[in-house]
Amino acid sequence: MSTFSIDQAALTEIQRIFDYSEHLDPVAQLYESRDAGHLFDATLAGATKTTEELGVKVRKRFAEVESEVRQLKISLMVGAAERSEYRSEHLHKIAGITFGLDPRIVEALHNYCLTFKDGQFIFKGADNSTHILSSILTRKKI
Repeated sequence: MSTFSIDQAALTEIQRIFDYSEHLDPVAQLYESRDAGHLFDATLAGATKTTEELGVKVRKRFAEVESEVRQLKISLMVGAAERSEYRSEHLHKIAGITFGLDPRIVEALHNYCLTFKDGQFIFKGADNSTHILSSILTRKKI
């Protein structure tokens, strides 16, 4: 199976993430995040409502800002998880770090390098272009 590569800065940051995690046998997870919290601050302020009332308010607010949420910048994140949460076929050792990923994703990331610069993870292609996980997977139709 083909794998992606990882630069030294990303290796160092992932090890730091592992060191701060509470997992006994950590593996790396890749995921993407959009910071939409600021769009909901007023909705959640002074939340003395019941869970149901708060849910209604949040759903209403989401409908109001849905197009803004879709336009927010997506960030590639690496987190730590416990190895026992993954089946063996989803564990892939890459540059000394074990990742919990579907084998199809690992294959799609072939020829990409996971980098860490300016506090952000990003994938770089063979032509040095930058990518996030979803853009690669969309292109590869995963």
